[in-house]
Amino acid sequence: MANFAQIKRKYRENPIAVLQQLVRQGKIEGSDYVALNPRRKDSKLGSFRIDINTGRFHDFATGDKGGSIIDLATFIYNCGIVEAAQHLESLFPFLARQPLAVQGILAKKKEIDIRYIWRKSIVSGHDYLKNKKILLGNALVNNDKGRSHLVIPLTDFIPSNYSGFIIKALQFIDEDGNKRFSGSFKGLFHVASDYESSKDVIAISEGYATARSIAESTDLFVIAAMSACNLKNVVEKISEQLPRSQIIIAADNDNAGKNAAQSVSDIPNTRIVYPTQGFKDFNDMYQAVGAEEVRNVFIQMKEKSND
Repeated sequence: MANFAQIKRKYRENPIAVLQQLVRQGKIEGSDYVALNPRRKDSKLGSFRIDINTGRFHDFATGDKGGSIIDLATFIYNCGIVEAAQHLESLFPFLARQPLAVQGILAKKKEIDIRYIWRKSIVSGHDYLKNKKILLGNALVNNDKGRSHLVIPLTDFIPSNYSGFIIKALQFIDEDGNKRFSGSFKGLFHVASDYESSKDVIAISEGYATARSIAESTDLFVIAAMSACNLKNVVEKISEQLPRSQIIIAADNDNAGKNAAQSVSDIPNTRIVYPTQGFKDFNDMYQAVGAEEVRNVFIQMKEKSND
């Protein structure tokens, strides 16, 4: 779990390096870092200002604002606060750095915790599955102290079968759809389809529910990158592991999804597809018009790939 207080504290050790990577084309003016707003077509500097010491930001033209470096990352990457904090830790390891002895202890504890939670989890129903109209797939359900969470295993290597699957982290989703991770998930992904499915064509989506919707509608090998922020990391990793596979990016139809998809458009053997009829993602489409309509989108994409 990301340590918010530590991220904010250690950010002050080297704030300019962080800001220059998060928000480029900026300059220092007194105690502020002035840059172009990364979420809109800003043409000149002036309205988007970040307090260097804290990361507090304000766009005086749009009213967008936040009170810390984590809020800034949440705004830039259009994601939840926990995900933003974890993304910061992945981009800037010094924000999460612990003494070496502590690192070793925490790493071992994390490994034990992951195994323990996974072994205590079961095949069961869950309200999130009902709400999304999907099946459990390769996830499990953990019931503890009256609370029920989906437990979604993440890995960094595509296995040929289940016995070759190595869990590196977990995502938890509660009954209201709130999500958190057991640790950094940079470069990790969830296999949402049968592990032994053909990997000639691989569909990569953002979230678990979207990936499950595609897996239940098609015969493709489907994985979830878990967020728009992580999509490029995962596509690069899959492309490296299986260079001959065709990759279809099942992108979300929003700004974050489109930007993430475009960031990988130059990777070989990669094509992008969006849900039709204006649906936000393929789970929305799956719920509204059914598996056959989702399947047809991917059949048409595969046919174009073979032309």
